[in-house]
Amino acid sequence: MACFVRRMTTMTEKLYWSDPFATTFEAEGLTLSAFEGRPSVVLAKTLFYPEGGGQLGDAGTIVVGGVNLAVADTQVDDAGVIHHVLAEAPVPELEELARGAATAVRGTIDDRRRRDHMAIHTAQHALSRAVADEASATTVSSRLGASICTIDVSRPSLADADLARAEDLVNAVVMNDVPVHAQFPTPEELASMDLRKQPNMAKAAAGVRVITIEGFDITPCGGTHCTRTGQIGQVRIVGTEKYKGMLRISFHAGRRALVDARARHDVLSTLASSLTCGVFDVPQAVTKLRTDLKGLRTELDAARAELAALFAKEILSTVPTGTPHVIAVARPADDLASLRTLAGKLAESPDLVVIVTGTDAASGDLVLVVQRGGSSKFDCGAFVQSQAKAQGGRGGGRPERAEGRFPSATSLDALASAAKLALADSATQLR
Repeated sequence: MACFVRRMTTMTEKLYWSDPFATTFEAEGLTLSAFEGRPSVVLAKTLFYPEGGGQLGDAGTIVVGGVNLAVADTQVDDAGVIHHVLAEAPVPELEELARGAATAVRGTIDDRRRRDHMAIHTAQHALSRAVADEASATTVSSRLGASICTIDVSRPSLADADLARAEDLVNAVVMNDVPVHAQFPTPEELASMDLRKQPNMAKAAAGVRVITIEGFDITPCGGTHCTRTGQIGQVRIVGTEKYKGMLRISFHAGRRALVDARARHDVLSTLASSLTCGVFDVPQAVTKLRTDLKGLRTELDAARAELAALFAKEILSTVPTGTPHVIAVARPADDLASLRTLAGKLAESPDLVVIVTGTDAASGDLVLVVQRGGSSKFDCGAFVQSQAKAQGGRGGGRPERAEGRFPSATSLDALASAAKLALADSATQLR
C-alpha cells in the first residue's frame, strides 16, 4: 500500500531519504529502548529504513565505543521514533556508553539488502502503473517480502495477455533508464500532480513525500527507491491467485528476478536431460509421456480386473452360498487400487461382506477395503469407523463400501471376528 510521510521534525532524522545509496553514517549519542518487547537502539539520525509502506526494514550493524551491535530489523513507532531492533540483548557496557551524550556511533546497513529493497520497491511502483494502464486494475495494497513480492489489484482476474502487456511496459521503462526522484511538493504543487493514488489529505497538510518515475508514474511514498529505472534490472510476473475478491500478482525484480529465472532454467534443464531432449522440446516430451501413461493405466486396469476376477472366482468357490458370510483376504503386495478392484469382484456375491487388506509400502500401515454384497444390510462405514477407534487407526465411508488405515500390528482375524459379530447384529435387527 502507499506510504504517506509527514514532513515534520521527529526524534530520528531520516538520512536514507537524501541518499538511498549511502551505506555508512555517523551519529552522536544513543538511547536504549525496546520495540514490541525486543531490545532496540534509538539514534538522532539514521540510514536504516524502518518497515513501512509494504517494504521491510533494513538490517546491518551499529558500532558504539568498540561494542558491535547486530541490527536484525528496523521499525518505527507511533511517535515516529525509529527503533534499530537488536538481534541480541545489549551487553552491560552499552548502558554506560548510552549515558554519554557525545558517544560516537557508526552504523552500516546491509547494502545488498538495501539495494534489493530499492529495486523491488521501484519495480512495484512501475508495475502498479503498468497494470493500471494496460488492464485498468488499481493496486489496493502491496507486500515486498523477503522471498516474494505481491500487489493486490481491484479486479478478480486478468487475462494473460493483459499481464504480458503490463510486464512488457514495465521492462520498457526499465530499459529506457529514466530518472526516479523524490520531492516534498507544496500543497499547490501536490494538487496539480497526476498521482496514481491520492494521499490522506489530513497528512498532506503536513507535507507528503512523492516518488516520480519520470514520464511514467507519480506516487506518494516514504520508501527507498532507485534513482534511475535501469537500476531495477528486470521485472518478472511469476504468478497470480485470487485473494479476497481481488487478484494477487506475484513478481520478482532486480537480483531476485535473475535468481528465479536461473532456478527455473536449472529445473527445466534437469528435466530435459532426464527426458533426453532439448529444453524447448520438454512440453512435447511430457505430452507424449502423459499419453503413454494413460494407455498403460488402461492396460493395467484391464489386467488388474482380469486378475481380480480370477482370484475372486477361486475364493468364492470355497465360500458357502445362500447365507450371510464374512470373508477376509490378505494381499500384502497389492496397492489400494488393486484392493478396491478385488473387493468389488468379491462383493458381486450378494450375501458376502468382504474385508481385503494390504500393506502401505511407505509407512507399513495396514490398508483395508470393506465392501458388502447387494443384499447385505451390513454398514461398512460404521464398522470401519468403530474399528478405527478401537485399533487406533482412521477411516470411514458409505454403508456399502468403506476404507481405512490401521497400525501394522492390527490383526486381520480380529477384524474378521468383529465383522461377523456386526453382521450377526444387523441380521438380528432385521427380524
